[in-house]
Amino acid sequence: MSLAHTKILLETMRYFHNTEIYSTFKKEDQTPILSVCFKNNQYEITYLKTQKIEHYDKLESVLTIIHGL
Repeated sequence: MSLAHTKILLETMRYFHNTEIYSTFKKEDQTPILSVCFKNNQYEITYLKTQKIEHYDKLESVLTIIHGL
């Protein structure tokens, strides 16, 4: 997914903050890597292999992580 499309997706999550929208990002071989949602005015990233959860306030931080995979 392009950076522009990912940004739109994350902005949509923030806009519809009272719903639970999750998006899973995969490697090129279709192995799921992480899941992102927007909860409590923060983006929540869950690393699927370790189940580690991180929270971010800034959209740019989340974009950097997703496109750094």
